[in-house]
Amino acid sequence: MKNSKNIYELLNQMEFNINDYEREELTDMEKKKLKENFRKKRKKKFDFRKIGIIVATLVLTIGIFSQTSFGKNVYAATQSTISEITYSIGKALGIERNIELYGNVVDQIVENNGVEIKLTDVIIDKDELIFSTIVNINKPVDGFMFDHNIFINGKKLRNNGMTGSCGKIDDSETMFVDTYLVDAVGIDTKENIDIKIVFSDLNYFTIKSEDIVEGKVKGKWIFEFTADGSELMADTYVLPLDYSFDIDNQSYILEELRYNPVNQKIRGNVKGKSNGSYQIDLRGYDNLGNEITFYLSSKSGEDFVFKYSNLYKDFSDEITSITLTPYAAKLPEESGRESNDYKQVGEEFTIFLNK
Repeated sequence: MKNSKNIYELLNQMEFNINDYEREELTDMEKKKLKENFRKKRKKKFDFRKIGIIVATLVLTIGIFSQTSFGKNVYAATQSTISEITYSIGKALGIERNIELYGNVVDQIVENNGVEIKLTDVIIDKDELIFSTIVNINKPVDGFMFDHNIFINGKKLRNNGMTGSCGKIDDSETMFVDTYLVDAVGIDTKENIDIKIVFSDLNYFTIKSEDIVEGKVKGKWIFEFTADGSELMADTYVLPLDYSFDIDNQSYILEELRYNPVNQKIRGNVKGKSNGSYQIDLRGYDNLGNEITFYLSSKSGEDFVFKYSNLYKDFSDEITSITLTPYAAKLPEESGRESNDYKQVGEEFTIFLNK
């Protein structure tokens, strides 16, 4: 494949329905090369497991287009409908409860070089900025990625980790819902903050037969607005924890559970040095018998964060305790970043919630 330097990063962050295309078989050699390159191009700052969870729950069912073949008239019509489309952060993240109370509605549309972006809403949680966009590329693509910069009160966020999800709107090849969860340590949730989000240089790809064709639209899409997280902060609980477990000469110390209707996280720090990398889960159940899983979502230096996985069920308002056990699987060095060989690495423990 020619000119495919960045294509695997794009593929890894996007979701597209391959069943919409005629099946074209790659040779065994091509499949092997594709998988090897895909693994090498993965960026550690993205939480790919969470992307998979979000995409699994992301069902885009906005009725925009009638059942007809796509043509030039349809592409032209989408430009006038983007202002009418809304898609909440809660729905995009698979959160069943109503979290609109905590959102800051932006609804700004910026067009540049034929590409439209609508920033719909923003939620500010401690150390995290969550926002959702609707993107109209005005041409059929299979995936895309923007460069971006984010400024909080005039200060640029640096080395910020990001997770997210993306999905097509209905059977459109041109319009997408894109949701971002950005690490933003130090955000003051007690007062209004000025936010500036700058998207630039759209990189996209299409799949044609056995080839992946890349394209680029140079430009900038700038959004400036004021938002706050006071409503969510008022409904946030923080519980200190005193628990640790060991993996490969490292001690994982759990320090606090922080939970609210939008996010549920366990924070802590790690001591010691390890000879490998691990996928780690905290698995268990709540007092109502619901399955509970927190997965290791990020690790920066000595600090780490476990996030609650809402793949099967929201974190219930009715629960009074959760009981968890740590499990870990060592990541293979040469064969990718996934493993299912989990082993228990600590004792069961129980957290009693504030009710």
